[in-house]
Amino acid sequence: CGLRRKEGAMLNVEDVNLERDEIFVSKSKTHTQRRVPMNEGVLKYIEDYLFNAREMLLSSDSSEGALLISNRGKRMSVGSVDYALKQLIEQTQNEQIKQSCTGLHTLRHSIATHLLQAGMKLEDIARFLGHKSIDSTQIYTHLTESANN
Repeated sequence: CGLRRKEGAMLNVEDVNLERDEIFVSKSKTHTQRRVPMNEGVLKYIEDYLFNAREMLLSSDSSEGALLISNRGKRMSVGSVDYALKQLIEQTQNEQIKQSCTGLHTLRHSIATHLLQAGMKLEDIARFLGHKSIDSTQIYTHLTESANN
């Protein structure tokens, strides 16, 4: 969904609106709130996680409201989210992904670049990413231009 690491780690279950296909980011780096849309694929994975995997991670006496739960039944830290992505990369059969320097911020750049290439306006991408200034979003224009050359 293009969230920053800390934004993802700070999400609560109540921030996920499955009926509206969106995530509410209430705690962002820029101290602004925003609603981030989820596509069908993301929605499917979030639903599966919420109704299956997450329940298995919670202990019977837990009242944890965090969306992302560690194997200890508590909110995942930013470092734990990074580690989980590294574990997923190690498990893939795709050697190109294994050899790449993929991290959470790389995924944030990727979604922004894909949105730009699909024709989304830079102003809308800035809102999607939670940038206060469009100048912060301008870097994706340079990435797209260099990829096209």
